[in-house]
Amino acid sequence: MKKAGIAIVLYVFILSNSVSAKDFGNRGANYPVAEESILLMFQKKLGALDLKKEEERMRKVAEERVKNPAPVSGIVPAKETREFWHDPTYILTEDAVLPCGRVLYKAGTRVNHLDYMDLDRRLFFVDGREKKQVEWLKSRLLTDSSSGENKIEDRIILVGGSPMELKDKLGFEV
Repeated sequence: MKKAGIAIVLYVFILSNSVSAKDFGNRGANYPVAEESILLMFQKKLGALDLKKEEERMRKVAEERVKNPAPVSGIVPAKETREFWHDPTYILTEDAVLPCGRVLYKAGTRVNHLDYMDLDRRLFFVDGREKKQVEWLKSRLLTDSSSGENKIEDRIILVGGSPMELKDKLGFEV
């Protein structure tokens, strides 16, 4: 029984590999392809395109976006001084397992990445379009650097306005 089943499978396999084609001729009307080749269409479009002019336009757009980036949406000026303390600790919900199968951390382990790294900079979020914020930043940077208190690196995150204009307004290298 097994030999007969194998023979049938082999027979069907051999027959399926021997394919023969037959031309049945044309049925109905045939029309030539009227569409333009996509390659020809691309060649015509690229031929009509002035690459120097397009390159200059793209350079101007890129330069404008660097000089005047879009403001960060959703950030509004603070109405009062407040402090927020954030604890980035998270608790593992499942075991952290290495590819070799060894458990690195058990589920329930509390992990705070700040325990393993230093936050050695101050972050100033400033809207360069707001004169009051620029003046505050300038006074803060000047007083901290003159008092020798500036032991950590300052980072200015511009949420609105031009970085070039802010540099000019601050009057020193940012």
